Amino acid sequence: MDIGKLNRRIQIQSQTPSQDAAGQELQSWSTIYTCWAEITIQKSQLIYSTAEFISKVVTRVTMRWTSSVVINPSMRIVYTEATTGVVHTYEIQAVLNTDQRNRELILMAYELDGVS
Repeated sequence: MDIGKLNRRIQIQSQTPSQDAAGQELQSWSTIYTCWAEITIQKSQLIYSTAEFISKVVTRVTMRWTSSVVINPSMRIVYTEATTGVVHTYEIQAVLNTDQRNRELILMAYELDGVS
């Protein structure tokens, strides 16, 4: 792993249940871990779903392995571009511990955006 490429500050978020004022259960996202990572686009495609085209971008996020949190596919990644403030949210699909060496994690994720 080339640590010089870990130049994006990301947040790993987990979904947690909460209640509103009326006692209804809500699902909210909370940040459980923040770190530096490399974000690279693997492929993109257009999908026709529910009468509209959706752009599906498969992304690879590489980060250092950590023992302080267990990352799984029910979580998501949030990255905010420093220069523009644009927020990208990625749904984690797979978590790979390269060669089971506990040195780096590769998170395969996708970002769905509607296409005009």
